[in-house]
Amino acid sequence: MSSVVCNLCGADDYTVRFRAGEAQSSQIVECRNCGLMYANPRAASPDHELIEDYDPDFVEHVNEGSERYAKEALQVRDYADTRKFLAGRFPQRGKLLEVGSGFGYLLDYFRQDGWDVMGVEPNEGLNRHARKVLNIEVLPKILPEAEFPDASFDVVTMMHVIEHVPDPTDTLEEIYRILKPGGMLVMETPRYDTLMFKLLGRRERSLSCEGHIYFFTTKTLRDISEKTGFKVEREDMVGRSLTVERLAYNLGVMLRSKTIANAIRQGSRAVGLANAAMTFNARDMERIYLSKPA
Repeated sequence: MSSVVCNLCGADDYTVRFRAGEAQSSQIVECRNCGLMYANPRAASPDHELIEDYDPDFVEHVNEGSERYAKEALQVRDYADTRKFLAGRFPQRGKLLEVGSGFGYLLDYFRQDGWDVMGVEPNEGLNRHARKVLNIEVLPKILPEAEFPDASFDVVTMMHVIEHVPDPTDTLEEIYRILKPGGMLVMETPRYDTLMFKLLGRRERSLSCEGHIYFFTTKTLRDISEKTGFKVEREDMVGRSLTVERLAYNLGVMLRSKTIANAIRQGSRAVGLANAAMTFNARDMERIYLSKPA
């Protein structure tokens, strides 16, 4: 168990929002000074340490029927607006880095639009898939270990990563350093100033994820971005594409019932709808576009 101070303002003064075991294994607190919510004390190691230890051979056995593979491949379509926006800002394209690149499908999506892409991803198995199947350059590291030179990239994307990292301020400062002047960071994370969170409280799906250690609102995400020098260019409240199978899993998390989740999953499989896809927007995630002043 490790205790931390607020990563946004440095205060060590908080109220307890959810005690350990209520939403996840860590206690979740809210800074009295700035409003940032975070896990404190932390009951587990940061996610990247666990991801590094995943069996590097597991992706050799991944096929289109696996949940993670299907989820990542499907959700590429959610970033059509982002690809269009970046194409407008960078008509000549340039170099794009994805932090937490997974199987590499989002990088491939941007490469198809003319970007020179690469990724960083701590698990060698995922990187092996990106290299062998998609022919994309990736480094089996976390961002601080990659040691990119200053001003290396025109764009950095970081989707559903910032809530997992042990020091978001340090991560954003590193991205700022490696971006060229005039470059852009596109970041997406769950948010916790939503109707969904007010209604569900400790049952909110993203709150329950054991790997999440920071829980941003629209304000605290903007504040921590501006603290590190970025200018907020655009903020979109977005949802996700998901299969009926994944929807069943999410409902099980929110209802704290594997029985209900399994019943929905089995029913969808019985009628051949388990892999049917839909896009659902509860406005419970934020995609923020941040520029580094030229």
